[in-house]
Amino acid sequence: MPPLLPLFRNRRRKRRHKEQVESVGLNRVVNLSLLLEERLLAGKEPGVGNSCAHEIVISLTTYDKRIDNVCLTIESLMRQTLKADRIVLNVAAQDFSPETLPVSLQLQHQRGLEIVYVDEDLGPYTKFFYTLQKYPDALVITADDDLLYPMDMVAQLYSAYLRQPDMIHCHRAHRILNDDSGKLLPYKQWDFNTGKTKPGLDIFPTGVGGVLYFPGCFHPDIFNKELFLQLAPNADDIWLKAMSLKNGTLCAKIADDRDWSMRFHLIPGSQKTNLKRKNKAKRGGNDEKIARVFAHYNLSELLSN
Repeated sequence: MPPLLPLFRNRRRKRRHKEQVESVGLNRVVNLSLLLEERLLAGKEPGVGNSCAHEIVISLTTYDKRIDNVCLTIESLMRQTLKADRIVLNVAAQDFSPETLPVSLQLQHQRGLEIVYVDEDLGPYTKFFYTLQKYPDALVITADDDLLYPMDMVAQLYSAYLRQPDMIHCHRAHRILNDDSGKLLPYKQWDFNTGKTKPGLDIFPTGVGGVLYFPGCFHPDIFNKELFLQLAPNADDIWLKAMSLKNGTLCAKIADDRDWSMRFHLIPGSQKTNLKRKNKAKRGGNDEKIARVFAHYNLSELLSN
């Protein structure tokens, strides 16, 4: 049996190192947030517009708990090396109006941000549901409202699309895994944040990193509101994957050896209210929703084939 004292010391070192890394990461995010705030207040140049052949639309949503910080996410999207033609923020008309929006969003609206007041709040589905219908011929990139995006997020996705225009491209993904009998493994046993970059039906894009969807990539049921609210409430990533899988569309993760977590930064405090814990719960979580959606469309057979 090894001496206990060296083990305890080793654990302390590891814990101290982890705390130091987390502290450096937090300071970096805080400094980046302050820089974006300064640029937002002083910014006069348009945050949208390019000379690309395709129309590129970034679509996102937010709610009352994050409305004051979403400007940071949007500013990071406006500061891209390749700007989108449109940045669309969908918000519930029952919760917001032009008079009640933060000044920061009003300033960004003057620089090209489109703010759409939707009649029905569909939770996270609000992120894509209305935009895909309004701009059916555009390349739509979905983004989350709690992240600061690196300046090449859009450029990398668009370059990947130009190389392989028949695939959905993303910056972060899981790989769906089956057991030896071909049965779908529980969500927690998938290959999380996979390093696999080969396109496949088993690649599950996660919206947090930015995902580019092209016209025609989805099964027509993508807009079946009653069905997705019944089968997968608050789980838009599951529904989007199911609709692309049902359509036979391959997904591919961007090949990038850089540390994802050092480039895509969570906004401090944004995780106090999120869906992650709810969707990871044993009852009513991701596994139940995946099982319902996959059974309804017989998607496990598509994956096994």
